Amino acid sequence: MGESNFFLIIGLGSIGKRHLNNLMNLGIKNIIIVSKSIVLPHEFSCFLNYQDLQKAILENNISHAFVCTPTSNHLQDLKILLKNNIENVYLEKPVSHNLEELENIKPLLNNCKRLVVGFDLHFDPGLNKIRTILNDKKLGKIFSINAVVGQYLPDWRPDQDHRLGMSAKIIQGGGVMLDLIHEFDYLRWLVGIPKKIACVYQKNSILEIETEDVADVLIHFNHGQSGTIHLDYHQKKLVRNCMITCENGTIFWDLVQSEVRMEQHREEKVTFNYRGFDRNQRYIEILKCFLNETHWDERLTTFEDALISLKMVVLAKIASEQEAFLTFD
Repeated sequence: MGESNFFLIIGLGSIGKRHLNNLMNLGIKNIIIVSKSIVLPHEFSCFLNYQDLQKAILENNISHAFVCTPTSNHLQDLKILLKNNIENVYLEKPVSHNLEELENIKPLLNNCKRLVVGFDLHFDPGLNKIRTILNDKKLGKIFSINAVVGQYLPDWRPDQDHRLGMSAKIIQGGGVMLDLIHEFDYLRWLVGIPKKIACVYQKNSILEIETEDVADVLIHFNHGQSGTIHLDYHQKKLVRNCMITCENGTIFWDLVQSEVRMEQHREEKVTFNYRGFDRNQRYIEILKCFLNETHWDERLTTFEDALISLKMVVLAKIASEQEAFLTFD
């Protein structure tokens, strides 16, 4: 269909629609949508629409592709893109729901010039403020980092039955640990590679889902720091925060209140407030960085780094099932 380069959106769920709208707001109009559940006409009927990914690639010149399908389909879709030498790929997080297909993907990774995994929280002003504080070394050694997230699953997408969504289904890669893999990722980004992981997770019947709905993870990092992550689908009022205890002070991050506090011994606390920040701006900024092919922004997440976060989740699940403290390698 001509020589125009197209942007390909695979999957038209909430995140696919977000990327599509943001691309349009950035002035990008040559967009193709691939969705097996698409019913025409719909609000994006003005774009080329396909149900088959391979056909969309063969009939068009694709310069950029966005994988926004359910987690369990990510590597399958990525494999097709890599086999067709699509040079710029944005893969939604997490990379996958398990590690089983990775060996088939690794030989193909060199077919892609730019592969980014969508950990947009790296573009949150609060997390970047914390990273700057830690990199300044003024607080000294990090002793511990403790992350907490709790939100009632039926409130995540009020217009959908939570029992039918991806979060509820094992086969689709649901469960509180994969859903909230951001916490595993930013602990890695701030502190480094884990050394050992232990976990206890629960599957309660009250939500009528197949997947784990509560998880408590204990992490021993390579440089001696300890970390904990609490995740649950039950808290009726959203809670999302992190506390980092250091040699010379403590950092408190409240993601709900969009606030970072730093407290030091006998010194006035320092507060960084960014309540006017629009959450969608994270997605716009990560898109801009992905599209800037001449520069690699350090906030972007490589496929290799995203694999570390996935391995943390997989190991945590195994640790819970084996009631063991397992070594990360």
